[in-house]
Amino acid sequence: MGFSSPHLPAVGLVADLSKEDRYSLSSYGSFHLAKAGEILIQEGVSHGKLFFIISGLLHARHDDGGRETLLGPIRQGEWVGEVDLFDPASALCSVVVIEPCQYWTITRANLEEFINNFPGLGIRILIGVAATLGRRLRTVTKKLVDDRELAAVRNAIFQG
Repeated sequence: MGFSSPHLPAVGLVADLSKEDRYSLSSYGSFHLAKAGEILIQEGVSHGKLFFIISGLLHARHDDGGRETLLGPIRQGEWVGEVDLFDPASALCSVVVIEPCQYWTITRANLEEFINNFPGLGIRILIGVAATLGRRLRTVTKKLVDDRELAAVRNAIFQG
């Protein structure tokens, strides 16, 4: 599998950036390929990078004490690793490659350098990453509320 793009393509959260802006951003990170079955992010390990998926399919998974929970798919144009980038600690979940993928990574130091050199673009990238965080937090919160409501119904049925 070869690189289909030497620069970030106009997909997902960078779709509305100009070609020149995507090229500038591209130069602050690095491009990689991954085969099906590879682990892009290992749960419990800090990685300190932001990943942008150019092509392929990945799954976010969480090990729940020996039982693996699928958190959701990650597709072309999406970011992953944003939590660890801003709060370096161990990764909250694993990200596993399902279909061969091409991705781009940027470290926090390189992202900060990009923001310093291109503040307007940097703000747009940060807003996109924040939107991703917000959407994922909303999804998890909704799942927790739904699980709590389901547990309350179960308790009412079994105690009633």
